[in-house]
Amino acid sequence: MKLFWTYYVISVIYCEIKLFITYKKESTAGALNITPALDAIMVLILGWVIAPIDFFLTWIKYYKEAEEARRRNSDGNNSL
Repeated sequence: MKLFWTYYVISVIYCEIKLFITYKKESTAGALNITPALDAIMVLILGWVIAPIDFFLTWIKYYKEAEEARRRNSDGNNSL
């Protein structure tokens, strides 16, 4: 049970950090009256589900970008 609570706390902290980073970007872009209150409550309830999904989607995005960069680099070397 202690392992579950540790996982829950880490997941919620991860989601809250990502949430507030997103809101910080949106508020500096000129959006008005952005309050993360409802999203923060949702993260408290569903953070344990959202965190692994977001982590793996982020990992897939970075892997895809690295693979594209590797392909561009190898294509550039072949044209020389």
